[in-house]
Amino acid sequence: MSEMKYKAVPEKTLHIDLPGTKGLRIKAILRGKLDKPVVVMMHGRPGNGNELLQYLGARYLYEKGFSSLRLFMYDFESNTRNLLGCTLQTHADDLDEVIKYLRVQKVPKVFTVGHSYGGMAILRSKAKTDGAVLWDPTHGSYWAENRQEKVAKEYPETMVGDINIGLAGYGYVEPKAMLDDEKTWGDTSNWAAHKGYPIKLIAAGKGSMSDLGQKYIDAADQPKQFVVIPEAHHQFEDSDEVVQKLFNETYKWFKEIMNDKLK
Repeated sequence: MSEMKYKAVPEKTLHIDLPGTKGLRIKAILRGKLDKPVVVMMHGRPGNGNELLQYLGARYLYEKGFSSLRLFMYDFESNTRNLLGCTLQTHADDLDEVIKYLRVQKVPKVFTVGHSYGGMAILRSKAKTDGAVLWDPTHGSYWAENRQEKVAKEYPETMVGDINIGLAGYGYVEPKAMLDDEKTWGDTSNWAAHKGYPIKLIAAGKGSMSDLGQKYIDAADQPKQFVVIPEAHHQFEDSDEVVQKLFNETYKWFKEIMNDKLK
């Protein structure tokens, strides 16, 4: 396995206004400069822009020549969103505003990366980017096929008021409104259709949605690519090898787009 090395690089926190929200803004951390290709990185639910995958992924991509913008879809700072006030459409609309901001800044190429719920938000977004990589994105068929019942023993949950609480491992919280919304979608495969840009999906082979990723790719227009990392679970935190495979596959896709090898 190659060693992952990265330099200490100053990062800048940006606050991007969200029109029509009475002063709300989205927090984002820029690594690099906006005169280079920028990869917008979206975390899952619940999460933040400094999670392992976003934090290390930004460093990996910077060493490969890409700037990155790690989004915080909700945050502790004033005038940022609260998790309980968000839906998938909220995330998609906010991403649209971030892409608009980057286009105004005349960023040469804008790409997106989304993990889990973040990948689904990218598919829901109306923004036209230059390419996307989806890291084991959520799929509506997970609920339509009652898969939650199959994984309940490994990942038990309980509902307390309007919050769903994951009880296994380090746990997690999810707003009931988000879950109720998600359960109504059914097969979301066609969300990947006619996006107008290249899409690559990297599935976690040991996750509960790895085969559902193929449905997105089947629906997507060319150019597209589907890769499975067999030894990975949904969080891709299994080993250094898994993390590096994820980052390398992501980088290769953006490099191919930059070199116009997909056309």
